[in-house]
Amino acid sequence: TELSIDEPSVKIDDKILGKWEAKSSDYTYNVTKKDEFNYKFEKKGKTSTDVNNYTGFLSVIDGVKFLNVYEDASTSKTYYLYKIEQSTSGAKITLLPVTENIDEKFATSVELKAYIKKYMALSFFYEKDQEEYFRAD
Repeated sequence: TELSIDEPSVKIDDKILGKWEAKSSDYTYNVTKKDEFNYKFEKKGKTSTDVNNYTGFLSVIDGVKFLNVYEDASTSKTYYLYKIEQSTSGAKITLLPVTENIDEKFATSVELKAYIKKYMALSFFYEKDQEEYFRAD
């Protein structure tokens, strides 16, 4: 979407910082603190020298955490939205991508946030392919 859920206002969660590996792909992600509210994600190929940088921040809706992410190099800011769940041990993070099949258009983040709050409990609100990441440091 062209909107984030809200402005960055949730402080950095240290449990998200570190190196993560996707079980299903050839990428590792190094997550560092960009500032008080923003994370820097460095996506590296295990076998190539490709590096992509993203910035992301958390939003909380009724106790549920969502991750707003955009690519740094992109000319127009397009946000990727994920519901984020972390295992109690902190060794695994699951990202559930919010579906791309949302036809509604939102003028403001407030409208987007209200829409997510209304539908976030429904399974069809997320893509089928959830992404699992395991601590690699």
